[in-house]
Amino acid sequence: MPPAPTSEGRPSPAADAQNLKLFGFDFFDAAPAGDTVAPDVPIPAGYRLGENDQVRIRYWAPAITETTVEAAVSRNGFVVLPGLGQVTAGGLTREQFRQRVGQRLREHYKNVSFTVELVETRTITVFVTGAARRPGRYTVKAEANLFNVIYAAGGASPEGSLRQVILRRRNRQVATMDVYQFLTAGELPAETLMAEQDVVVFPVAGARVTVGGEVARPAIYEVLENDRVADVLTLAGGMKASAYPRILRLRRVEEGRRVERTLDAQALMADRTHADNVVLRDGDILTLENVSSQVRDRVSVRGNVSFPGDYSIQRAATAKALLTEARPRVGTYWQRADLTRMLPDGTPVVIPLPLKDLLDGKAEDVPLQDLDEIVVYRSDEKAIVPLATVEGAVKHPATFRLGDGMRVSDLLFAAGGVLQEASEGIAHLYRRVGPNDFQIIRIAPKEALAGNPEANLVLQDEDRLVIYRQKEVEYRYDKVTAVGELQRPGELTVYQGMTLYDLILLAGGPTNQAAGTVEVAIPVTNGDAKERAEVKTFPLEEVMGGKHREEPVVAGMLVSLPRRADRLTQPPKVELKGRFRRPGTYALLHEGEDLQSLIARAGGLAEDADPFGISLTRTREKMLSAASAEQIRTVMQAMDQLLPATASPDGNSQTPDTQILETGSPSGLPLLGGSTRVDRVLLVSPRRLTGMPSNTRIGFQLEDREAYLSRMGKICLCDGDVVEVPRLSDVVQVLGAVQSPGPVFFNEKWTPKQYISSAGGGAPDADLKRSVVIKVTGGVRPFREAKRIDPGDVIVVASKHQVIQPPVQRSYRDVLFDLLGVALVVRGLR
Repeated sequence: MPPAPTSEGRPSPAADAQNLKLFGFDFFDAAPAGDTVAPDVPIPAGYRLGENDQVRIRYWAPAITETTVEAAVSRNGFVVLPGLGQVTAGGLTREQFRQRVGQRLREHYKNVSFTVELVETRTITVFVTGAARRPGRYTVKAEANLFNVIYAAGGASPEGSLRQVILRRRNRQVATMDVYQFLTAGELPAETLMAEQDVVVFPVAGARVTVGGEVARPAIYEVLENDRVADVLTLAGGMKASAYPRILRLRRVEEGRRVERTLDAQALMADRTHADNVVLRDGDILTLENVSSQVRDRVSVRGNVSFPGDYSIQRAATAKALLTEARPRVGTYWQRADLTRMLPDGTPVVIPLPLKDLLDGKAEDVPLQDLDEIVVYRSDEKAIVPLATVEGAVKHPATFRLGDGMRVSDLLFAAGGVLQEASEGIAHLYRRVGPNDFQIIRIAPKEALAGNPEANLVLQDEDRLVIYRQKEVEYRYDKVTAVGELQRPGELTVYQGMTLYDLILLAGGPTNQAAGTVEVAIPVTNGDAKERAEVKTFPLEEVMGGKHREEPVVAGMLVSLPRRADRLTQPPKVELKGRFRRPGTYALLHEGEDLQSLIARAGGLAEDADPFGISLTRTREKMLSAASAEQIRTVMQAMDQLLPATASPDGNSQTPDTQILETGSPSGLPLLGGSTRVDRVLLVSPRRLTGMPSNTRIGFQLEDREAYLSRMGKICLCDGDVVEVPRLSDVVQVLGAVQSPGPVFFNEKWTPKQYISSAGGGAPDADLKRSVVIKVTGGVRPFREAKRIDPGDVIVVASKHQVIQPPVQRSYRDVLFDLLGVALVVRGLR
């Protein structure tokens, strides 16, 4: 009996079915699209002549010269021979027509010889209908058969059938073709030539089943009525050699539920009358399992052997035989090897083997069982191997195995020797002297290499030798600082013989902003001197020309290339954006050119420009000096230090820093005024000022429109400014805490509050005191100070926090006391 299969890692039959294709449909993918069918095949012997067939007749006799006649078969089925009359051709085969021609020629000539050829066959029109991939009308050569038309039509559509393609002629079914027979066995039906007006019908497919797993052609197959499991397995090419034939899984739907049956494929293929050879149904899924991936009748060996792997148990029936075949390598741990064996319940057990005694025949050999595994170890895996490590200034720092009597010089030799920058006078040898204690032994590498026994110590297990570089054991400052107008300023290393010219080249050379001088500051080491540095100045051109090379470069020197006064390498520029006649980037004629002059150079404003919406953006460096910016940061940081730890970096009330004060006493909260108790209070943390962004757009107040344009035209521009003029707007934006935020058409007679009313009025949380108006110029004004609204302005209605107290639950006693109080008041009024 073959081994039982395994299902580890196997996809479900349903998953297999989703990945399979309809059988045979890909055969027609290469079929060229077209409505003409002209097969390049020999004309069959049974071909019958018809209208428009072209024939060629050649005849000769002793009394006449050779004569050639080419003619077409007429509608009436005749071929006319000049001087001889007409010969019947329609409905005759080529051989029958040849006999008719010979009979006619012999009636007129003696000893006549002749040939008859079919030069070109006629074309006919056929139709393809039903569930075809490309239904329609086709023009075919008369020698075409049914399969030629099926191929030209691209086969069936996904819902069509390839098992029962019908040929109809004069409203009668004359033939049926099973395309599967051609695809699986290469068989075509009896010669079925096409005729004029034939119709090829692709019916809808019948029952389809999915065949997956270990079959030659897994696919979705259409089955005929009463087809059984053996039939579809034959269509699928039969079982693979890797199939486990005793388990064929059948999944189907029965009475509204999915069921699964296990069939014996081997039995039903051998005996078609077997009970498992059931009739198939539409939607059935057949999956043939494969054999177990576990190899049986084998034993294996791994580890420190020359030939690890699996071996046949017939060849290596004992542990000694298997180890002899595998050949343990040099360096094997000979005291023991392990044999792992699986018990019948799957429990692994380890059987120790005396490896050397077993191979020498001194120990009893162990018979092996199926799936036994022997592991051979290396000696360094099981035995403690003494090791020593060398680090630092050696060619190959690493950990090395210690030999008997190995010394420091031997370890340095194994590491490739010491490097040139290594210190000759000091190295440290770290040695373990206890479970957690180490000893440092100072040695001189030079003495150790010379063989001095005081330095060339015998090494022990876990010794660690550290070879230092000379610069690590002595203090030496060898840096010089180069600053100013250099390509790569910074701290550079001093080399012997370095000059100022070399130093400048090492720093990338001077920039085009260099002033033309080199200032050198040499530190003064004399403690009695008042000056801390000696400063010298050299012309940059002379230094770069090779002069002053006698001036040494010493450690600690500061070399500076100052910047020249005319540091601008290009004229200042301003960018004009928006509704200018010629927007773009313009160079300023001079520092401080006014806006009116630049607008005139740009051709003025466009017709649809809004001059009152002009905006100016300026870089922060042009607006604040370095001292002012630093002072602003200092002041804001000082203010932030006074804030509580819950302060929000952006002041957003929805951040996690927002606190909810549950029922309790809110004393000390100015937000609640004189309240002594509330149920829920929303506390918004203050914002940290250092995290707030700062705009670079300069805002302008637009109240005096008559003087605005002249004032704007006198603005002096700076390098990097961006001037933008928007398109003239006819709306006013109303945003924030209103019922219907959005744009509102401009009305010059409306007040700001009328615009809010046109947006549905303020929302319940609207706060007009904190609302603002953003002018089209970019300026921001408080709502209460906005005297007028201009086109393009934006009204932002602020939202205030609401303290909502839930209804207080009152007892019956409180209600009774309230009623008594009302009654007493009414009585007193009487």
